[in-house]
Amino acid sequence: MTSLPNGVYHTAAGSTIRVSGKHGGIVEVSFDWLEEGGCFDCVAEAYPSEDGELVWHCEQHDSGRAKWLKGEKA
Repeated sequence: MTSLPNGVYHTAAGSTIRVSGKHGGIVEVSFDWLEEGGCFDCVAEAYPSEDGELVWHCEQHDSGRAKWLKGEKA
């Protein structure tokens, strides 16, 4: 389902994703739009991109992306 193996990932700015399920089909995204440089109208995609990145879109601003890093943010 997703390009990331099961586990917990974070971006440098603090958004998180949990991938679980037999085939990686359960995905929970916590998108920190403020820290990622977006606005409250930005919407994150539910699944990582093919490159394993968080991608978000907004009608008011350009889209954005951030690389997922393995493990929970310390």
